[in-house]
Amino acid sequence: MTARRVRTGGYYTDGMRTWLFALLFLFGSAHAQEHPAWFAQSLLILPEEIADAARENKRVVLYFEQDGCPYCKRMVETTFRDPKIAGRMQERFVPIAINIWGDREVTAPGGKALSEKQLAAQLKIQFRPTLVFFDEKGGVALRVNGYYPPDRFLAALDAAARPGSGAEQL
Repeated sequence: MTARRVRTGGYYTDGMRTWLFALLFLFGSAHAQEHPAWFAQSLLILPEEIADAARENKRVVLYFEQDGCPYCKRMVETTFRDPKIAGRMQERFVPIAINIWGDREVTAPGGKALSEKQLAAQLKIQFRPTLVFFDEKGGVALRVNGYYPPDRFLAALDAAARPGSGAEQL
């Protein structure tokens, strides 16, 4: 008897191709993009984050994202990498990333402990990405739904930084 080789063409067997596909799926670009270094590493206790930011004359912004979201990827790669936006965000805001399907515990501005996905549901997050800007008292100052190109996002940042900007939705 002769040994039979299973080949699909070229060097790789069907089994090898399956493993390569699985590795690409698990570790490939389908996961969320790495955030810029200026995003805050937070314990997710939002009342404390909001109070600390207010003492620095800044506002907290929650960046709601989802793994595999092409618009989230574009927001990170294009909008957040823009030097004007990066400078303005670092100067005026404390950005915190939230996974809309995540299980990390978050203390909401009202003091209630929730998971990331429960907070997303409570804030009625329907679009990815969504940014929710909080004022100094923990109220929503501005909400940005969906991907914004750099110029449009820069205008939204100016609106979110103004005291008394009210709960606007863009």
